[in-house]
Amino acid sequence: MRYRLEADRAETAGDLVGAAVALRNHLERHPGDGPARLHFARLLLDAGERAAARQALAPLEGAGAEPGSPVGRQAERTLAEIDEAEGALASAALRWERLLADDIDDAQARAHLARLRPASGGAGLEGDGRPDRGETLVSPEGVETLRFRLLREIGRGATATVYLARDEALDLLVALKVLHPQLADARRSDSLRRFFAEARLAAAIRHPGAVAIYDVDEAARALAMEWIPGGTLRTRLRERGGAIDAAELTATARAVLGTLAYLHGRGIVHGDLKPSNLLLRAPGQIVIADFGTAELVGAARAEGVGGTPLYLAPEQFRGAPSSPATDLYAVGAVLFEMSVGQPLRSHASLVRGAAGEALPADRRALLASFPPSWRDLIVALLSPDPAARSVDVDL
Repeated sequence: MRYRLEADRAETAGDLVGAAVALRNHLERHPGDGPARLHFARLLLDAGERAAARQALAPLEGAGAEPGSPVGRQAERTLAEIDEAEGALASAALRWERLLADDIDDAQARAHLARLRPASGGAGLEGDGRPDRGETLVSPEGVETLRFRLLREIGRGATATVYLARDEALDLLVALKVLHPQLADARRSDSLRRFFAEARLAAAIRHPGAVAIYDVDEAARALAMEWIPGGTLRTRLRERGGAIDAAELTATARAVLGTLAYLHGRGIVHGDLKPSNLLLRAPGQIVIADFGTAELVGAARAEGVGGTPLYLAPEQFRGAPSSPATDLYAVGAVLFEMSVGQPLRSHASLVRGAAGEALPADRRALLASFPPSWRDLIVALLSPDPAARSVDVDL
């Protein structure tokens, strides 16, 4: 079980990429190790890689795990959470119902079904396009002290859940981000500190390309943010089923790079740019969200590699901190994915340690049909030399 031990050591050290690689190697040798498979899937989810997590859990569905077993139930629970995060509410409801059928006292399954039934039963928008005031959710612990009516869950991550909510005092729709309760106690004070560091950093930003922070309530571990109704770039890519047209590509590049120029000019590094953190006012009108890993240039940094492996710069795999150059690399990876309809890297290449020092020839070939200026932009952003990542291209 050497790989399990390596995974445990890497995770303890904060090296989640290393832990995931060790667990994948372990599963290649021991594919029937259900607990290790669950652990691997959780690491992928923490990295924002829901599709890979779902694939990792596939052997535990159906006959892959004994019905009612702890491993089978946990796999079903995790898949239900993934379904919800991806908007597959009917599928999520079926999974929670199966869990509740196995254990009528399963409080989590009951709570999720209570939230999902209004959504699957047709409740939703009023005639004016606003969420029905009659639809609400059971508030997470602590949130009932706020002035917000929760309407539906719109996102869930490793540290927080985001709800569409109505500020009853101002009659304004907001995105309410609530820190998971298990991260808010004294033993997890660092998580609480980082959560509100995001709020303080983002609240100081005044730019249409960065999500606005309206209010912060540390006692209720929540912050109210601008609600962007157009969804995420990740959802947009999934809906399009592949590449994006040239006009939208250009508009997206201008919007993201323009906002980054503003942020970097004020000493702020985002640190985790990826399609799920880019919101859309409309196609091509991008708003950068989720400043949970953002920091000031030159500030003290936590140990470990931040960000999502598919979009990390090569130097970050060697332990380098986030910087304006790593943000630019992430933009290059996003634009590459938008252009050709597939990510710059595969999960298999990450497992092999092939993060890449330069844009591989086979990936560069996928850009052959694009105008030279567009190819030059992406190649420059994906340069292995951080100093060479420039945007001196006329878009």
